[in-house]
Amino acid sequence: MKKRLLFVSVLLVQACSVNEFANERKVDPVAGARTRVAIAAEYIQKGQPDLALQQLQRALELNPKSAEAHNVMGVLLEKDDNFVEAEQSYRKALSLKADYPQARNNYGVLLFRLKRYKEAMEQLDMAAADLSYDRREVALEYVAKIALMLNDVPKAQTTYERLLRLSPRAIEPTFALAELAYQQKNYDEAERYFQRYVRNLAKEPFSPQALLLGIRLAQRHQDINTVASYELVLRTRYPQSAEYREYLKMQP
Repeated sequence: MKKRLLFVSVLLVQACSVNEFANERKVDPVAGARTRVAIAAEYIQKGQPDLALQQLQRALELNPKSAEAHNVMGVLLEKDDNFVEAEQSYRKALSLKADYPQARNNYGVLLFRLKRYKEAMEQLDMAAADLSYDRREVALEYVAKIALMLNDVPKAQTTYERLLRLSPRAIEPTFALAELAYQQKNYDEAERYFQRYVRNLAKEPFSPQALLLGIRLAQRHQDINTVASYELVLRTRYPQSAEYREYLKMQP
């Protein structure tokens, strides 16, 4: 059973003794807070939320305006499924530091989890637009996924194209673009993206969705050998899949 955190409100950060932080304040409270945030992040990765919380409380005692501390507090609260106060923490971080792409990404992902898709896309779009952000691909993947969920195909397509420019060997964008092109009856483009997907896939296994698309493209070229090859993998690896049932329906 998941252990609940004892303290979940950023507004209830307990004051530690003056003596404990006296030396830190004399040196550099901002730097001291930054160090404690880094330690808290390590504790979160190790699955030690109580210790992470202690470090974040101390960081905010040192520097209440630490956007980084509020952002990591949001991560901690979200892991405890305290979505209301996690959102408050992310919003506080962004109010202190508007150009903070990691906080925007985290906030966007939280909004996605809460099914507030348009708000999520707005935050993730801003995170992805920051050229200094080293995880732009993550934000773009969410943007593309949300665009498809909202039936905004042009947005999804341009976002996947951006992803490919950032990561030319990425697997998901190449397949997504192949499927979108096929749905739009742009079969030559679908074939180009699908072949690129196959190359990028290397030794990774095909998904059932990719196998079905491969069958459909091969059938258009009357390539019976490729159809048979993909059908065999689909039948043996994914016999219970919706894609295999769809393939059976396609048979005369």
